[in-house]
Amino acid sequence: MKSLSEIISKQVLNLFSGKIEGTIKDVCFDDKYKKVTSLSMFDEQEEEFYILSNKIYSIGDKIVIKNNECLISTINQAHTTINNPIHLQVYSISGQSFGAINDIEFDDKLFVVNFKTPNLSFKPQQIVNVASSVIINQTDKKVKLSDFRPRKISSLITEPTQQEIVKIMNPETDDWDSKQQNNNYKINASPSPQKIIGNSDFLLGRKVIRSIYSVNNNLLIKKESLITEKVLDIAKRNGKLAELTIYSVRK
Repeated sequence: MKSLSEIISKQVLNLFSGKIEGTIKDVCFDDKYKKVTSLSMFDEQEEEFYILSNKIYSIGDKIVIKNNECLISTINQAHTTINNPIHLQVYSISGQSFGAINDIEFDDKLFVVNFKTPNLSFKPQQIVNVASSVIINQTDKKVKLSDFRPRKISSLITEPTQQEIVKIMNPETDDWDSKQQNNNYKINASPSPQKIIGNSDFLLGRKVIRSIYSVNNNLLIKKESLITEKVLDIAKRNGKLAELTIYSVRK
């Protein structure tokens, strides 16, 4: 039996090169949360990669892969959004609260065995929904998310506002310069897609085992500190998130 707390922060060993390729930072599950589909990692330059679970050779003190063909960079290829439910609050369909998920247990093939909270362990088959919280079914009755769908679903399509209307001009037939002077003619530029930042919440509650310094050798995070939201923010702003992951342990 393996647990998420053991997998996070493990180093990745390349059998062919004998090289440590990086450190595991997060995991991604299938849509039913029954299996880990990939592991997310970063190298010494903080470049991010992911490893498909079927490319993992073995898991021991290290995450072992055969060679660097198992590493897929996230720079030129989009990775599935990280959907790790760690730290999400768990509720039953009757409204009972069980606290937040603090660990997840897997078998040797990374199939989920148990989700764990301080008050409860439950199986992936009991999950009804995972969103901003986790809803589970503890009854013998089979329950599906569709059972709670509203009978009438309001249309999400609304009429475009005046600013959203864009007219395509034909330069051969329209007076482009005069149209540009028309105040009713507006084009809203679409914002560029934002970079997806990996989930670092798994670090919350861990203990720092080595002091972390800035590039100017100023102390940022003291040894033995408990990782809080403030500590995470300091690490992110100073580019020390990878170092914080490597030099922290679960209490």
